[in-house]
Amino acid sequence: MSSNALICYSLRKRPNWTSLVPALLQGNNVRWKEAKLDTHHAALPIPDPRNQSQRVLRVIFLSPLDVGIDDCRTQIQRLYHLNGGQDIAIVFLLKQESEHASPMTALMTLQLDLGEFEMPIILVNSVSDVPASLMAFHRQISTSNRSRRMENPARTLLPYCSDRPPLPEHAVNVLTDITTGMRDLLDTISTPAGQTRILEYLGNDLESAVSFWAKEYLVE
Repeated sequence: MSSNALICYSLRKRPNWTSLVPALLQGNNVRWKEAKLDTHHAALPIPDPRNQSQRVLRVIFLSPLDVGIDDCRTQIQRLYHLNGGQDIAIVFLLKQESEHASPMTALMTLQLDLGEFEMPIILVNSVSDVPASLMAFHRQISTSNRSRRMENPARTLLPYCSDRPPLPEHAVNVLTDITTGMRDLLDTISTPAGQTRILEYLGNDLESAVSFWAKEYLVE
């Protein structure tokens, strides 16, 4: 593995990401090198003085147009199995595509598609946000004493699952405690019995969450 951070030149051919490669190469904070990467789009060495083997953060870049496509699911699975689900991430672009589902709908679909392949999702509103957001995440896993397998990514998404985001931290904690993931949450919040159960804990916050899912997934 090169000591440089690597960015795949194939991103130049993807309309949503065309500007990312030159932006990274011209940046001053990190030495990026363009390369051919088969299973991911970016690779950043992770400093780890306690470990003789070099860790590498591997990242793929997705937008709403990519979600639900078989090639995307295959790429996610290949990335996950590279290192047992460790030191990996998805950068997801929250961009509204004309005549397509909203970015939040695509994001939730992506989370459901991930299934057992849990991995962190870094949300960005524009390509220009990628360098700072990616390096912030890189610093986080470089200095964290936690396990390399990051916490359930549902915690990243749940604050946005509301008509009046973000959901309070208490509501997010409750939802992650009483459900096992995004699919279980959707199943629970789709039924009167499930809503009654959540109401015991969330009170008024339940209305915002149910209204959000009703609009995005036609929950009844």
